[in-house]
Amino acid sequence: MPRAEEKKIKKDTSVDFMRAYEIYAMRWAIEVFFADSKRLLGLSDCSARDFTTQLAHVSLAMIRYNLLASLKRSLDYETIGGLFKDAYAGVYELTVVEKIWLIIVEVVGIVADLTEADEDTLMRQLIENDKRLAALQAYAQTA
Repeated sequence: MPRAEEKKIKKDTSVDFMRAYEIYAMRWAIEVFFADSKRLLGLSDCSARDFTTQLAHVSLAMIRYNLLASLKRSLDYETIGGLFKDAYAGVYELTVVEKIWLIIVEVVGIVADLTEADEDTLMRQLIENDKRLAALQAYAQTA
């Protein structure tokens, strides 16, 4: 459905080319925002019935889009999609790091059980003392 500005352009032939271009450029930026936000940021995924929840969902999507757009400008990405892909890869790496951390915590728990030591104390000592971490590695290799 044509908007008021589009109707004005179509009816009013006195609108110069640059003004028409500015209007369509603004319209295009809005279209790109909605397309990218729906595809990448889940703008259309909110199924809440509460208005404030919907408003919060849209606001958060807009904030994320603005952050990605400013990063795109400063980091010379060609598209928001490329930036989103790299940002998502960074989040995925954090998830892998978290999984590795959980494995370390589990190993420390097993060692604490085997040595009848307190798990929290052992973890604190490992973090504070690199020699103990080397000893844990040596112990793990012999097990």
